[in-house]
Amino acid sequence: MLGRIPAARQAIIDQIAAAARRARRRALPVSPERLVRYFFHGVSELDLVRRPPADLAGAALAACSLGRTRAPGRSLVRVFNPDPARDGFASSHTVIMVVTDDMPFLVDSLGMVCTQHGLAVHLLAHPVFSVVRDRRGRLKDVYLDDPPPGAKLESWQLIEVDRVPDPARLAAIEAGIRATLDDVRAATRDWRRMRAEALDAAAGLGTARVRGQKSEIREAVALLAWMEDNHFTFLGYREYRLRRGPRRDRLVPLPHSGLGIMRAKPSRRPKTIELAGEVRDFARSTDPLIITKANSIATVHRATYLDYVGVKTYDAAGRVTGERRFIGLWTSSAYSRSPTEIPVLRHKIQRVIDHFRLKPSSHDHKALVHALETFPRDELFQATVADLVRIVRGVVNLYERAQVRLFVRRDPFRRFYSCLAYVPRDRYNTQARKRIERLALDAFGGVAIESQVTLSESVLARVHMLVRTRPDTEASVDAAELERRITQTVRTWQDRLADTLADSFDEAAALRLARTWGDAFPAAYQEDTTFDAAVADIATLERLAATPDILPMSLYRRADQPAHKVQLKLFRHLRPIPISDVLPTIENLGLKLISERPYEVTAGERTFWIQDFELEHPRAVSIDLGTDGPRFKATFARVWAGDVDNDGFNRLVLAADLDWREAAVLRTYARWFVQLGLPLSQAYVEEALASNAAAAGHLLRLFVARFDPALSAPQRRRAEQAQRRALDRLLARVTRIDDDRILRAYLAAIDATLRTNYFRRDAAGEPRPFLALKLDPRRVAEVPLPKPMFEIFVHSPRVEGVHLRMGYVARGGLRWSDRREDFRTEILGLMKAQNVKNTVIVPVGAKGGFVPRRLPAGRDEALQEGTECYRTFIRALLDVTDNVVGGKVKAPPGVVRHDGDDAYLVVAADKGTAKFSDVANAISGEYGFWLGDAFASGGSAGYDHKEMGITARGGWESVRRHFRELGLDTQSQDFTVAGVGDMSGDVFGNAMLLSPHIRLLAAFDHRHIFIDPSPDAGASFAERQRMFALPRSSWEDYDARLISKGGGVHSRQQKSVPLSPEARDLLGIEASAAAPNDVIRAILRLPVDLLWNGGIGTYVKSAGETHAEIGDRANDAVRVNGADLRCRVVGEGGNLGFSQRGRVEYALAGGRINTDFIDNSAGVNCSDVEVNLKILLNPLMARGGLRRKERDRLLESMTGEVAGLVLRNNYLQCLAISALHETASERIFELGHVLRSLERAGTLDRALESLPTDDEILERHRKGQRLTRPELAMLLSYSKIWLSGRLINTDVAEDPYLGAELMRYFPTPVQRRYPREIQKHQLRREIIVTAITNSLINRMGPGFALRTQEDTGADVGSIARAYAIAREVTDIRDLWADIEALDDKAPAALQYAMSHETMRLLRRLTYWVLRTLGTNLDIERAVNRLRPGIRELMAALPELIEGIELERYEKGLARFTAPGVPAGVARRVASLGAFHSSVDIVEVALARRATVAQAARVYFGLGAVIGLDWIRGEIERLPVEGHWQALARGTMREQAYLLQRRLADQVLAGRGAGDVTKRIDAWLAKSGAAHENVSRTVREMRAKGSADFPTLSVALQAVRQLAEG
Repeated sequence: MLGRIPAARQAIIDQIAAAARRARRRALPVSPERLVRYFFHGVSELDLVRRPPADLAGAALAACSLGRTRAPGRSLVRVFNPDPARDGFASSHTVIMVVTDDMPFLVDSLGMVCTQHGLAVHLLAHPVFSVVRDRRGRLKDVYLDDPPPGAKLESWQLIEVDRVPDPARLAAIEAGIRATLDDVRAATRDWRRMRAEALDAAAGLGTARVRGQKSEIREAVALLAWMEDNHFTFLGYREYRLRRGPRRDRLVPLPHSGLGIMRAKPSRRPKTIELAGEVRDFARSTDPLIITKANSIATVHRATYLDYVGVKTYDAAGRVTGERRFIGLWTSSAYSRSPTEIPVLRHKIQRVIDHFRLKPSSHDHKALVHALETFPRDELFQATVADLVRIVRGVVNLYERAQVRLFVRRDPFRRFYSCLAYVPRDRYNTQARKRIERLALDAFGGVAIESQVTLSESVLARVHMLVRTRPDTEASVDAAELERRITQTVRTWQDRLADTLADSFDEAAALRLARTWGDAFPAAYQEDTTFDAAVADIATLERLAATPDILPMSLYRRADQPAHKVQLKLFRHLRPIPISDVLPTIENLGLKLISERPYEVTAGERTFWIQDFELEHPRAVSIDLGTDGPRFKATFARVWAGDVDNDGFNRLVLAADLDWREAAVLRTYARWFVQLGLPLSQAYVEEALASNAAAAGHLLRLFVARFDPALSAPQRRRAEQAQRRALDRLLARVTRIDDDRILRAYLAAIDATLRTNYFRRDAAGEPRPFLALKLDPRRVAEVPLPKPMFEIFVHSPRVEGVHLRMGYVARGGLRWSDRREDFRTEILGLMKAQNVKNTVIVPVGAKGGFVPRRLPAGRDEALQEGTECYRTFIRALLDVTDNVVGGKVKAPPGVVRHDGDDAYLVVAADKGTAKFSDVANAISGEYGFWLGDAFASGGSAGYDHKEMGITARGGWESVRRHFRELGLDTQSQDFTVAGVGDMSGDVFGNAMLLSPHIRLLAAFDHRHIFIDPSPDAGASFAERQRMFALPRSSWEDYDARLISKGGGVHSRQQKSVPLSPEARDLLGIEASAAAPNDVIRAILRLPVDLLWNGGIGTYVKSAGETHAEIGDRANDAVRVNGADLRCRVVGEGGNLGFSQRGRVEYALAGGRINTDFIDNSAGVNCSDVEVNLKILLNPLMARGGLRRKERDRLLESMTGEVAGLVLRNNYLQCLAISALHETASERIFELGHVLRSLERAGTLDRALESLPTDDEILERHRKGQRLTRPELAMLLSYSKIWLSGRLINTDVAEDPYLGAELMRYFPTPVQRRYPREIQKHQLRREIIVTAITNSLINRMGPGFALRTQEDTGADVGSIARAYAIAREVTDIRDLWADIEALDDKAPAALQYAMSHETMRLLRRLTYWVLRTLGTNLDIERAVNRLRPGIRELMAALPELIEGIELERYEKGLARFTAPGVPAGVARRVASLGAFHSSVDIVEVALARRATVAQAARVYFGLGAVIGLDWIRGEIERLPVEGHWQALARGTMREQAYLLQRRLADQVLAGRGAGDVTKRIDAWLAKSGAAHENVSRTVREMRAKGSADFPTLSVALQAVRQLAEG
């Protein structure tokens, strides 16, 4: 019966058997199922379970097919890679199948073959079957137990080994197996005979009579008997005869004596062995036994060198006659039993003991016995007594001392040396053994070596080595020298380290370091590292232990490394740097990381890591450790510390011989290029510079030449020229167009750089950790429009930023941008808006922004980091900004300037920096900057915009203006609102508290959506007040009980917003729920009265714009088109809420909107007033004339008046846009001409500002459309920019009369207290010019100055003076105040018509002043000359007018007399048309010494009589379509006025007195025919009903003839 096996194995075998049943194999003589059960019965289930049952079944059946026919004594062998189609099974391995007679040692011997071929065994099945075959060897049946009679035992083996695809190698394996099977068969077949030969040899030896060998022969006989008693595995036998010769002997094999593996093969005859020298002597010696190792390795049982026992034969005289040679293997008992129990060995041991004559009780005797008992057994068998005495004496003399000793014995046949090496056990390891083996091989000239190690409780380890040598070679071996070398090689690393430390440090330090670090290093480190290097590493580790946060490193080259390879060692505390972190840094430095050797160093309880990286230059460029090394290490350390970006610019450190700061310069320019939007990635720029490293180096040196403060001007000039020449040569050789473009962009950018802080140092002499470049962007072609006048670009690994300025005196906020990739685009758009916004204040537009590049995750941590980045940004700006010291401009230290003085730099709060003004001002104080806390407005000693609500209040002026025009008073009538923002925000929160009649239906911010379908105005207003006072409130804080039915507050993070019926009705959404973004879009499209934007982001574009063009990806999902808005009015409290094209689209659809820079300009205006107040007052503080607290109280006391001054500007700008919009349709061509003029002047880029082209203006005129309010706002602002830019270069600011504008700018308290200081204000000229510009453009429109200049040829300074004269002589300010007082009392359109009349009058009088008084104007003198008469004339009108002029007055009076309009105001406005002649009348009166009344009566009377009043009226009615027609009409108008004045002068010049009528009649009578001609011409023209340009030209010619009479 089969033995019991585990159930798991049985289950698997059942599956295999089932698979065998299913297998379709040709008929087998054995049941497939029974076969596989037998076959795998003894195989572990762990091996079986890994293979499919079908494959195992197929393998067993294939083995059965192999064994179908086998003759006795024949082995069947197959080595193959299974093919399922051929073999019936699959396997990923190579399969060995053997069917042979059962013999001992089969499994071991076949395993040896696999090992010899380097094959691992994966499966082994080796059942021994009882097989029944017929006479022809054909298989009949197999049995595992209970065989029938006649069955023979066969070994069937199935072995899976590593896959061998090579057919030749498969054949070699099969041949090896067959040879091994033959050896096994031979050995087992002759086994009994060989044992008998051993006994026979013993018997023969026992009868020998050899002198002096009695005891030895006795022991030999005993040994042979002991061997035969299963203590020796006999594998081969042969007998030899010794043939003596004169010089050589021969051992001749006896024919047919060979047995086992020494049986002679038919193809090979045994060789005769030649003996000479010591071998010959040994063979002749009478010692009965030769015990040694054979030269060959056993092929049977164990793969070790065969044991050789030779038994000598003797003749009757006791001479050696031959040898009976046995080869095989000692069994385990030969090694495990005490040598005192083994024949021969016991005899040798006793002889050795007897030799020493020691007392049995002595220590030495015991040591001697122990040494012999533990002596290597093979050595005991083989060594002579003399050798044993020599070696054992040395072993015993060690006395357990930790020493190295070597004992050598030569094999008598000169085939090997036997070496016993004793080494201290604590210094022994595998590596030590291998080193000893190498030393022995070299010393003895060995060809192979085998060793055995004995480790015991002894302090010594024993290594027994057999060094195989060629018998025909003789090595001269110095055993003492070899012992010395072994001593050195097993000497511990720690020993040598201690020696090296002692050479480098004093004794105490060396001992301490040895104790601390001696055992700290791992074996791999000890193997890889020299002791000098280890000492250096210990010094580094000591430094690291003292300062664990540092990153020490070393760069070195191994002796075997080529010049383009180096090693980098990094030292870390606690844990290593992940290679994924190191790899990018290495690659960005231009090297390739080949390998890493990490070493964990444990010193006591502290852990350190040494990481040794092998690096190479990918292009095999040599690395100079002396020059490249320090730069490489410095850069790596800076990158790791975060002081340098980890990017491809670091390649320039090695490629262009730059240090990390120099590479950072080129990186900074590249970062600027990225922000410019150049179509080249940073990686591409890095590659271009690395590919042109020489050019990169010269670009850097050009930068240094331009800005190194250590160079004198001549040195700088020469250095620049040298670098430019070098660059010209290199650029000429650049072949790639993109590389050329990049290098030339660098050259242009460096040339455009005006200043840098690169050479500035702090108090400790350290360079700045950030780089600032001040540039003139206009010099770089690639800079997008609009191009600022100045740009400061700031770069550091921690923060990047940019500050853009449109002029020397410029201001704007600094924002914390979140647009890392294109923050300059954002800032440029804001600067553009700021520039047009700033037309109301002194400075032109500026804007700055910074982006923290390493923000932590936590809110508080992010705020702290952002604040530090802001500080860095501010310092960078001030680093390159001049200061004012003692009233003189002073350049910053270490900064070379390529521009003029530039000391005006002010900043303000913006998005994300609302609370940072004090931070900026503290840095201003740190730098001693002349502006002090005027540097950043809105700080703790400035005007708090949120507390004042100034931005919202300024925007509300626009809202009220819009609704006033719609007939709605926001302060007394309820109106609906939708909004962007929340009550915690300045602009939104303050705005929603500016009227108690606001009904806020819906709003959203970045967190929530607020819906209130039917709010109660009063209750919701009170709730908004509560929320505004609540710190950091959100819409979630809104009292839900106060929200009307169906409303609520929803998070924008929700997947969907549930919508009540009321909310659906409000939003126009049919679904019961909608995505938050859909709800927001619906809010933006609500049909409300007002859409108020108080948030951040761009929410409205035009249909023709893409979201990408807007550049605000965060709001792409909620943005709508302008035409989709259904609100009546838009108020832009926030910046960039609409694109300009979106505004225009909304306005063309009927919406009322200005622009963000108009609506929210109050904030910047307030900040500018604050700055200028501080510029005024801070010098007083510096001189001690004003204490800080007094100044702060004074500023606070003026808050209300400052707000009034600011809001006045908002009011006037809105009024100017509305008044212009009222007449924009009929004046569209005039406005188009203004656009063209501004373009020609280089002030305006129409496409950039989305202003209509000439063709679009024509199209609008055809459709009856006009320029929209957003377009008019843009035109108004650019007109101011154009005018102020020219006025600042004139002397108008020095005009005493216009200087009064300076006083008007400031609040009353400082006007009274500091009038002298005001006149000395640093920005005196700029303030005056700004005031003049605003007054002139706001009141006269954007084209007035341009057209006046074109019409009169006057310069802008003269135009400003003439306008001031016209304004002052007419006391027009009083009338403006009267008209403005009609707000919410009279229709807005009527107010605009009144304003238009004032504008027409001032334009006429300005022209008159320029043409009459010339351009060298004295304002005060002109005003004093004209104003009394004009006032007199105004008081007498309308009684002095007549004819058509009177009719016009009466029509005007009827038009302007309306409810709410005082009669005096209506009369004065109605008389303004007649007042166009006022200056002519006064001038005639003064010239003819007449009264103003007399001159007026003559003037108006004469005009009525000859028809000049009709001619002027017709001229005004002439239609114009274009600039030239307008110019022609203006010329005719001025001719008419001039002729009427000349005629009046002629009448008053006549002699005589009398009333005016008589004087006119007398003059007419005198004129005769000329008068009749004029009268007839005018009558005929009037009869015709209308007149055109030619007709009126004829009429004027007739009047001219009359005047020249």
